[in-house]
Amino acid sequence: MEESKKPTTLGQYLEQGRQISGLSLRQLEAASGVNIMTIRRLLNNQVDSPSAEHVQQLVRTLELDENDAFAYIGVTPPKGLPDIAPYLRAKMGLRGEALRQAAEEIQEIIEKYDGDTPDQ
Repeated sequence: MEESKKPTTLGQYLEQGRQISGLSLRQLEAASGVNIMTIRRLLNNQVDSPSAEHVQQLVRTLELDENDAFAYIGVTPPKGLPDIAPYLRAKMGLRGEALRQAAEEIQEIIEKYDGDTPDQ
């Protein structure tokens, strides 16, 4: 596929990204955590309702634009960042008071530095 040709399907978009990245299907599977059969089906436009999670994993691995990829499947990504509590619960295993305290302290840090530019 020509690099300059604008993809018209999610499969074409992902395949173009895969080719540009130089990853084989097996390498993409290993790097993204998405099963190779799912990748093949996505690249060949054989999935009617692709999982947003699979698309996101592939897009991040291929360093593609998430907004563009989600547009192919009719999903509008949320604006801004999600709440920190679910992340802390899922990834850090925090619960109860520890979760509440961590989320509160992180929010205070965000508010303290909100509006600062990197060079300040």
